[in-house]
Amino acid sequence: MITTSLVPHVNIEKLLNKFYVSQLTSEYDEGTAITTATSIDCRKLVLAIKAGDKITINGVSFTIYADAAVDATSFFVEALTLDTGLDVGSNIAIDENNLFVQYQRKTEGTIGGMAVTEDSFGPVTVTEVTEDYEIIGVDPTYVKVLPRDFLINEDGGYEALEFKDSANSGLQVGDAAQEMVATVNIPYGTSATAVAVWGSNTSKVVEVYECGVDTNGIGSSLGDGVTDGSPFELSSPVAATSTNYLLILVKVTATSNRIYGGKVTLTQN
Repeated sequence: MITTSLVPHVNIEKLLNKFYVSQLTSEYDEGTAITTATSIDCRKLVLAIKAGDKITINGVSFTIYADAAVDATSFFVEALTLDTGLDVGSNIAIDENNLFVQYQRKTEGTIGGMAVTEDSFGPVTVTEVTEDYEIIGVDPTYVKVLPRDFLINEDGGYEALEFKDSANSGLQVGDAAQEMVATVNIPYGTSATAVAVWGSNTSKVVEVYECGVDTNGIGSSLGDGVTDGSPFELSSPVAATSTNYLLILVKVTATSNRIYGGKVTLTQN
């Protein structure tokens, strides 16, 4: 004998892994314009919700406009016009699509109070094509060579290196035989690739060397240019280590030659 058994109707939604936070206690008709001042009435919230959180009601996605505490019986969302009605008793759930995206990629909201977007995290931004990072308050693509970074070499009579603070400002040597030397750190995670130096006389020779805090000698020149501010490339990128730095030698030839400063171009490793 063949028998059949009838399976009772099952609420499929209840079988899904939903994250319900409450249920509506008011009705909102299709076409209603919801503003940031419209109270969304509900049973007590089972967890606190924060501005920017995403929820769904009857398949409609909402963005929370203002924080609401646990046990709150209403909350506010960002403005929109309903294209479907919301009935009393409708479940209010965490937007699972958005939850999945944020779990995998974290492209919105905050972490530790810092805002997150598709290409930034607080003060850090990234250029997707080059994968270069920029950090507010940090110069990751260049280092300025300031007057304070220069000293004189042993040529001449050891006169002081002076900063002229008149209308014709800049560093100047005390003896025409002296030359200026700047020592510049290469930031961790970067490589130095080019150097530029500016001066009152734009034809003075500039040479660059790699040195180390644990090494004697300056080795061979990695590249040379002149003091016209035009960047000249190094023979090969100089990656930062725990001990190396750049030595920039500026061959001034007169006490009237003034140097304003320079810049080292960096790439991220």
